[in-house]
Amino acid sequence: MPALLAPTYSETGLWQAQMTPPPGSREALPTKVDVAIVGAGLCGLAAADTLAVAGRSVVVFDREPLCWGASSRNGGMVIPELKAGPASLEQHYGELAQRMYAEANDAFDFIEATIAGDDGRGGIECNYQRSGQLYLAHTRSHVGELREQAAEHAALGEAVRFVPASRLSEEIGSEAFFGGVVFERTGGLHPARFHAGLASRAMTAGAQVIDRTGVTGLSRRGVSHRVETTRGTVEAADVIVATNAYADGATPALKHKVLPVGSYIIATEVLPEELAHSISPTGRMMVDTKNFLFYWRLTPDRRLAFGGRRSLDPVDVPEARDFLYDAMLRIHPQLAGTAVEYAWGGNVAITLDRLPHVGRIDGAWYATGCNGSGVAMNTWLGHRLGEVLTGQAPPPALAELKHRNVPLSSWRHAYLPLVSRWFDVQDRR
Repeated sequence: MPALLAPTYSETGLWQAQMTPPPGSREALPTKVDVAIVGAGLCGLAAADTLAVAGRSVVVFDREPLCWGASSRNGGMVIPELKAGPASLEQHYGELAQRMYAEANDAFDFIEATIAGDDGRGGIECNYQRSGQLYLAHTRSHVGELREQAAEHAALGEAVRFVPASRLSEEIGSEAFFGGVVFERTGGLHPARFHAGLASRAMTAGAQVIDRTGVTGLSRRGVSHRVETTRGTVEAADVIVATNAYADGATPALKHKVLPVGSYIIATEVLPEELAHSISPTGRMMVDTKNFLFYWRLTPDRRLAFGGRRSLDPVDVPEARDFLYDAMLRIHPQLAGTAVEYAWGGNVAITLDRLPHVGRIDGAWYATGCNGSGVAMNTWLGHRLGEVLTGQAPPPALAELKHRNVPLSSWRHAYLPLVSRWFDVQDRR
C-alpha cells in the first residue's frame, strides 16, 4: 500500500538530517604523504586516526561530502557477527574460522571502547546503548535452526538465549514470528554522530580529510604510489582503499570483487512512549531470518526505523518506501495511522562468500565486503590496517581468505533478477 506520509516527509536520511558533519579540510593537497586513504567512511577514518596517532602523515579523500555515504545512512546496529555462525565457519575454514570469529568480537569491543573513550582521548557522543539483538524466525522452518544457533553460542560462554514463540511478547509487540534468539552483545547508536566523531578524532590527531575530491586513478611509482585526484596528484608510500560498495573505475580490480546491493530505510514520525514500548519493550535491534531480511529498531528520539529490500533489482526510494511501509504494518499493525517522515537508501557491499575481505591489489591495501554488518567490523578493519602499516599488528585473519571475483559482474543487471526470484522462493519456506 502507499505509505502514509508526514507533512514534513523528506527523502533524506534521518541520521544525516539530525546533525551537521565537521567540515573537511580546505587546505592545499600535500605533494607527498606516508599514507593516502581512498574513502572517508568508518574504515577509512579509523585507519587515518590510528595512523595519525602513530605519527604518520595521512590524507583521506572522498568524492562526496563528508558523512554522505553508508557510514551515516545505515541502521546503526553494532553487531559482532559474520554471516555464518562459529560452527559453520569452522566446518568450512578450520582453525582460521576461530580467529575470524574472534576478530568479529574484537571489533565489537573496539567500538565500545572507542565510544567510551577508553584510550584517554575522549569518547564519542552517539547515543550508544548496549541494547542486545533479537533475531526472529519468520517461518516455522527456521525455529530449529535458531535453537541450534543459541545452543552453539551459549556453549562458547556467550550471553545468548533462545526465546520460544510463547514468550516473544516479552521482547516484541508482534505475532508475526515463531521464535527468536537474543544476543546480548549487540548495541545501537546514531550512525551519523558516530561517523562525525571518528572524523573529528582523525583530524584532531593530524589526518587531513579532504571531501568532495574524487580519486580517479592509482598507480605504482617505484616503491611508492601515485594517487590521482580531481584536484591534483599526491605521492604516497602506502595506500588504503576503503570504498566498500562504492568501488569504481579508479580500482577496477576491486570493483569486480564486490556486488553493490541497495538497502532502504524508512523512519516514522516520533512515536508516543506507550506505542513505542508496545513495539519493542526491551529496545533490541531486531532482524529476521529471510534472505531479503528486514531490520528495525527504535531510534534515540523514539521513532521506528525499518529497513530492508524487496529484491536485488534496482528500485527508487518511493517504491522501496511503500514496500517497507506495508511490511512494517504487517509486522506491527499497531502502527496503523502512523506516518513516515524520512525515507532513504544506499548500497551495501556483498561478497561471493558473504564474508569481509582484506587484501592487496598492486601494492595497495583494501578492506571491503561487510555484507550489511559493517558498523563494528568496517571500523575495526580500518583500525587494524592502520596498525599493520605502523608495525603494531599483523594483517587480520580475514586477509588469509581467498577473495574471488563476483562472476560476470559486468552482467549483474541481467542475472540479479533471477537470483532475486530464487531468494524469494526460499524466503517463503
